Amino acid sequence: MPFEFKSSVDKWVKCISSTGTIRAVAISATEIANQMRLRHEASPASTVALTEATIAGLILSSYCKTGEKINLNIKGSGWCHQAIVDANADAEVRGYVIERPQDDVHLGSGIGPWGIGLLSVLRTKFDEAQPYIGSVPLLTGRLPKDLTFYWLQSEQVQSAVGIEVVIDQKGVVTFAQGFLIQALPGASETDIKFIETQIAKIQTSDLDSPQRSSPTNVLAYLMDQHPFSILEEKNLTYKCTCSRERVERALALTGTAELADMLRENKDVTVDCDFCSETYVFSPAMVGKILKENS
Repeated sequence: MPFEFKSSVDKWVKCISSTGTIRAVAISATEIANQMRLRHEASPASTVALTEATIAGLILSSYCKTGEKINLNIKGSGWCHQAIVDANADAEVRGYVIERPQDDVHLGSGIGPWGIGLLSVLRTKFDEAQPYIGSVPLLTGRLPKDLTFYWLQSEQVQSAVGIEVVIDQKGVVTFAQGFLIQALPGASETDIKFIETQIAKIQTSDLDSPQRSSPTNVLAYLMDQHPFSILEEKNLTYKCTCSRERVERALALTGTAELADMLRENKDVTVDCDFCSETYVFSPAMVGKILKENS
C-alpha cells in the first residue's frame, strides 16, 4: 500500500489584503518533515535539505488550481546532488534527496549550502496537454533567495520567500516554517518597502516568539497594517502515489531481455520507492508472469 500521513498540526494558510494588492501564504511543516525523515532514514544534512525543498514545493503548489500539481527539481554542488518534490493544490506532498558525500561538496565564497546549480519547476495543469517548465540558476545557494529569483524571472511577480528549518542534536526537526508574500498589480512602493521591513523583522525574531507560533500569526505579522482576509486553511498530507500496479508497469518497461535476466537469477526482485521508501517484492513466479504478458 502507498504511504499516506495527514498531519493534524501542519498546514498552509493563504490570505489577501483587502485592497487585493498583496497576497501571502504561510506554512508550518514540522510534523510532516519528521515523517519524511523517518521514512527515508535521512541524515541530518538530508533532513534539512529535504525539509527546505518540501516547504518550497508546498509554497509553489499553494497557488495551483484544483487538479494542478508541481514538480520541483533542485540540482546543486552543495549538500545534495538533487532534491525532487511533488506537491499539489490539495496540500499533498512527497519528496526525496540524493545526498552528496561531504568530501564532494563544492561551495564558493559566500555561497549557501545548496551550492551552484539549477532550480526547475514543472507545472502540470489539468486543462493543458503540455506542462509548463520554468528554470533559473541557483545563484546564492540559499533556497529562499533563489526561489524568490524564480518567482521574479519565471512568474514576473515581485515576491519574498522565507524558509527556516531547525534540527536538534539527534537530527529531529524542531521547527519548520516558510512563507511567501507577493506584491500584486496596484501595490505601492510604500507597501513594498513596509513588507520588506516586516520580513527583516520576522526573520530575526526568536523562533518561540508569538508571531512565529502559527501560520496565521506569521501572516498577521507580515501584513500588519494591511487589513486582510484568510482565503484558505488546509492541513498538509505526506502522500505517495506509488502502487504495486505502477511498479509492475515499470518492470514491464525494462524490456523482455532484462526481465529474462531477472528470472534466470531465480531471486525475489525488490523495488523501493524513492519518494516514500515503500518496498515492493516480486517473486520469480511474478516476474515470469510479467515477462509472459509482455512477450
